[in-house]
Formats: sequence, structure tokens, C-alpha cells
Amino acid sequence: MTIHEISNQLHHLSVDGFFNGEKFTKQELEHYIHNCFSKGLLKLENRLVMEIRLRDGEWLFTVDRFSNSTDGFDYYIPDTREQENHIWTLLTA
Repeated sequence: MTIHEISNQLHHLSVDGFFNGEKFTKQELEHYIHNCFSKGLLKLENRLVMEIRLRDGEWLFTVDRFSNSTDGFDYYIPDTREQENHIWTLLTA
């Protein structure tokens, strides 16, 4: 997927466009994700970790780059808090 496609899907899934505790438009989210990857603002290699507000609460999720092409991205939202804890362990390792 492209960052544009990911941004649209994530924004649609979110409650009122809230990410990292702030309200984002689709375009702002796309720009934020693009900048994190293009400027190297990642704590993990080729992986951006963010928080999304869903109907059942705030969840960590990742956006992952699989190649340097514009369509080599995907995202992962955990299904359980145990899976979410794995993302925390990646950040603190």
C-alpha cells in the first residue's frame, strides 16, 4: 500500500481522526507519516509506532515500510492488549 492509502484507511478506522492524542485530518496524517519516514524520525528501523483512538480505547499500532518504493507500506493494529504489549517491548528494548 501507499502512505496515502494507509492514511485513508487509518483515518476511517479512528474515532474522529485522533492519533497520538491529537486530531488529524487525512492530509495531516499522511504528511506526518511521510515526514517520519523521509526524515528518519523513527525509533525502530522501517517502523513507525503511533497511537490510534478506536471505539474501544487508545491502541498502539505500527506503520511498516517493506521497501523503498512508494507502495511498500502496511500497518498493523493489534487485536488484543497482549499483542499491543509486544509493541511496547519493541520500543523499550
